[in-house]
Amino acid sequence: MLHEAMLEIKKEHLQRFEQIKKQFLEKTRVPKENNWRRWINDEIWRYIIEQVIVVGNSKPAEKFRKDADLKRQVSYEELAKIKDENKVKRKINYVLRAVGTRYASSNILKCKKTDALAHNLRVLKTFNDGPKGLLRRLSEFEGPFADKRKIKYLMKNFKYVQSKSARDFLMELGTIKNAIALDIRIQNIFTKVGVHIPKGFEGNPKLYDEIERDILEKVCKPLNLIGVELDRMLYQNYRDITNMDFS
Repeated sequence: MLHEAMLEIKKEHLQRFEQIKKQFLEKTRVPKENNWRRWINDEIWRYIIEQVIVVGNSKPAEKFRKDADLKRQVSYEELAKIKDENKVKRKINYVLRAVGTRYASSNILKCKKTDALAHNLRVLKTFNDGPKGLLRRLSEFEGPFADKRKIKYLMKNFKYVQSKSARDFLMELGTIKNAIALDIRIQNIFTKVGVHIPKGFEGNPKLYDEIERDILEKVCKPLNLIGVELDRMLYQNYRDITNMDFS
C-alpha cells in the first residue's frame, strides 16, 4: 500500500510548480502562525460548522457564511447555553437544511451531520473557554511529530472531521505549517501538472499521510516552500492556475 501511494515527481513537474510559485506565491494569503489567538470562540465554531457543511458540496457553506441570521442561530454562545440536546439538534438541523447542506436529512434522528455537530459542540464545551481552549490545548503539543498529533487528535475526537478537513482547519488557524489539505481543486492542479494521485485516499488516513509526505518531500522542499504555502497558493489561485499553459 505504501509503495502504491508514492508520487512520481519528475523534473518537468517541478518546473511547472516553480512557474506556479513565481506567478502566484506573492499574492497568496498564508495564515499567520497562531492566528487563532485573534479569533473569537464563535468564529472558530463557525469554521467547524463549515467543515461539516462542505462535505459533498461546498456551495451551502458559502450561503451560510453570508447569512447573519442563520449564523446567529447556531452561534457558540447561543448553543452552549442550551441544556436540552434535542433543542440544540433542532437548531443545527434547521440551519443545515436552510442553506441546502448535502446529506442533511429532515429526520433529525437520521441526520449524521446534525449528530456530528451536536457531538462536536459537546466536546468543545469540555474545554475551559470552549473552542479557544481546544486550540490552547493543541498549541501545547511539541516535538517533530506535533503537527501529526494535532491532526490525529481532531480526527479522533470530532465527528465529520477527517484527514482533509482536520488539516484545513488547523492550517487556517495557524496551528500547523507542514500539511496539505487535498481537496478536489488541489488534486485537479496536480493532474494538470502531470502528477497522478492515487484514488481512494480520502477515507484512508495512512494512504493520505503517505501522499502528503511525498508532496512535502518532493515538491515543497525542492521549491523551498512549507506545506501551508503550497496548499493555499494552489487553492486560492485555482482558476488562474488551471488556465496556465505548460506546453
